[in-house]
Amino acid sequence: MYNFKSPEGVLVYLKSTRFVAANVQLLSGGSSAFIYRVVLKSPLETGDKSIVIKHFEGYPSAYEPMKWGVERADHEYEALSAVATSGLFGSDSMVQLPRPLEYDQETHTIFMTDLGPLLPVVQILEQGHSNLTEFGGIHKFAETVGWALGDFVGRFHHWSALPEQAALRAYFALNPSVIRQSVDIHHLCLNLTADRFQIRETWMDDLVAKEQQEALTDGGVLVMGDCSLHNVLVSPPSEGRDMRIYLTDLEMARASYPEVDIGELTAMTVSITRLYSPSIERLFVASVHKAYHRHRDLDSRRMAIATGIDLMGLGTVAPWARDQDETKLKELALTGLELLRLSVKGDENSIRRNATLKHLFLPRS
Repeated sequence: MYNFKSPEGVLVYLKSTRFVAANVQLLSGGSSAFIYRVVLKSPLETGDKSIVIKHFEGYPSAYEPMKWGVERADHEYEALSAVATSGLFGSDSMVQLPRPLEYDQETHTIFMTDLGPLLPVVQILEQGHSNLTEFGGIHKFAETVGWALGDFVGRFHHWSALPEQAALRAYFALNPSVIRQSVDIHHLCLNLTADRFQIRETWMDDLVAKEQQEALTDGGVLVMGDCSLHNVLVSPPSEGRDMRIYLTDLEMARASYPEVDIGELTAMTVSITRLYSPSIERLFVASVHKAYHRHRDLDSRRMAIATGIDLMGLGTVAPWARDQDETKLKELALTGLELLRLSVKGDENSIRRNATLKHLFLPRS
């Protein structure tokens, strides 16, 4: 057995593959898998001198006591492979994903293209960046990234809903335990926040139970399953080339309802912008929604539920929410709670007029 927990162990493992390494570096940011940049002894046929590998164990890399089905590696490889051949992006596209090169199913290790040194969107919003002027300033950055993400996710959902993708969607139903564990994370955070701020309501258990059951239903599209800003990386524009936006982490991909992705993306965008850059919250969210709305319609109640659950839950426990003022975090949670209340009441008119969600439901021009 190889030791994938250290660069030294990975170096030994790679000797048994065609990707023999001169150097291996652990990359930060991965909490569910072990991710390494590999400098190759010999370049690939493409001329690439480095690759990235992502290795999965039966637990999150950041928390070994928690069990998590290693089949999620299969999910990520299948999703990356499908998207890479979908025509959804090319070498000149603003939004791109890593391309898989090979998959060692025995060790649950994915070999993929190296995207190079990039800036996490979360880091830019949290700390600002000395070269933010290269992006045209914070408002231009928010508008550009928001629109590009909304447009790509909309096209991704449209493509995955086509009849010829039915077999692909069916593949992701083969491991229901992986799906349940992915969904349970959202509901665990929701329950923790409800107790933390003493805002639990009697209907919450029934809502969660219904959502857990529906998680195993093919809602008509393939969802990324972890569609959040912490999985978005960017490189600034350079001479003759626009900004590039890279989406990573498809291990939670599954067949579900499109509101799952847009709800989480909305909630996490509201969370980080409200805490760090409140002046761009509405611009960022509106840009995502206007771009997405060009491609698909969404169910208002499902959208309120997906956004509300993650605003209450993940939005208040995300890494950027640590050490934040409790009053601000409770306000975030209450914003999510209000959306959940509207969905439980079936008040679709109020959902469609909600300041956060309204751009998803405006008439198309």
